[in-house]
Amino acid sequence: MADKKKKYELEIMIAGGTDRSLEASIRRARKEIDHLEKNAGLSAQKIGDSFGGMSVKGINSLAKVSDHAFDAMVKGSKSAALGITAATMTGMGFESQMSTVQAISQASEADMRKLTSLAKEMGETTQFTAEEAGQGLEYMASAGWTTQQMLDGLPGVMYLAAASGEGLALSSEIVTGTLTAFGKNASEAARFADVLAQAAAASNTDVAGLGGTLEYVAPVAGALKYSYEDVAIAAGLMANANIKGEKAGTALRAALTNLAKPTEQMQGYMDDLSLSLTDSNGNIVSLRELLGDAREGFAKLSEAQKAEYAAGIAGKEGMSALLAIVNASQEDFDKLAQAIDHSTGAAQEMSKIRLNNLKGDLTILSSAAQGLGIEAYGGFSEELRGLTQDATEGIGILTENLKENLPTIRREMKEAGESAKEWVSPI
Repeated sequence: MADKKKKYELEIMIAGGTDRSLEASIRRARKEIDHLEKNAGLSAQKIGDSFGGMSVKGINSLAKVSDHAFDAMVKGSKSAALGITAATMTGMGFESQMSTVQAISQASEADMRKLTSLAKEMGETTQFTAEEAGQGLEYMASAGWTTQQMLDGLPGVMYLAAASGEGLALSSEIVTGTLTAFGKNASEAARFADVLAQAAAASNTDVAGLGGTLEYVAPVAGALKYSYEDVAIAAGLMANANIKGEKAGTALRAALTNLAKPTEQMQGYMDDLSLSLTDSNGNIVSLRELLGDAREGFAKLSEAQKAEYAAGIAGKEGMSALLAIVNASQEDFDKLAQAIDHSTGAAQEMSKIRLNNLKGDLTILSSAAQGLGIEAYGGFSEELRGLTQDATEGIGILTENLKENLPTIRREMKEAGESAKEWVSPI
């Protein structure tokens, strides 16, 4: 019964997809198998073993079965062959990518099943393929994230990349690096992605620019226990004044550093404006509260005094950041703050909007089709690996035999050459 089942499976694998009805497919498959048996000189049992049980041993049998099987598929099952080839290429790429993830993360087999399932799910539901989702996991693993952190963080990273149009590598780098600098868990990746996406949409910058700013200021802001929401507000206000990326990060870092450890002269300027990093109980105030105090204090100064006080408090390197923040209108400040405060779900929603068109529909269709190919590949990958390993074994045996017999071959060729020379010389 098992042998018959193998033969039926083989019949459908060869001819399935060529005809519309199952009955027609089986008739076509049976005809191809009869032709294959006749020309290869093998029984149906051996053919079934070759495709299902992977029991072919020896390079001669392997070559004969492969040649005739390929010829049969080309003639009778071109559609199926193309489908299997596409599924194989897609599946191999995904399988290789997840092996890379496991090599870097050292995840267990149980953890890899969870990561693989998530990568497939994200590949089916976003503009990215499952293999690209696996690349996102690779970037996280390279950042030292654990399996649980990767499971928590991948959706946020992918939604941020989809919403912003940035690559997965950059998005992953921004998320992992910034959350680490702020001392936050990977479970906040989705929230952080929403904040960045909304901040970029509500100010004159993009996610890459915000990432450049955070790269420089996040370690200092994190040490002061500031929230990334408040830092995003400051970064957005600076971007509106055309201070962006690394330049903004460097300036804001200098300003915060000076505020945290002011010189005697700096402290004098801060006292004049009633600026302090701590409250009456010695607790660090939030960055938003600090910025509000600075804006209130600077509003009382003349334009000349603003420049003087900004340089006196933040230093020459940080004064541009401080001036950009205190000079922004209250309307712009409130609008940006409200957008960031109410950004929950923004990254996912923005990614959906970007795909709300025919091109987006085709992108999602392509991702879903690749997901189908990966699932199909999972049904016969072990058999393909067995065939490949058997072929490798056969080539290895052939190579060893060639090495062993090569001296004899060379000697016989030399002797033949000498004999031919003796025979030709009299002529």
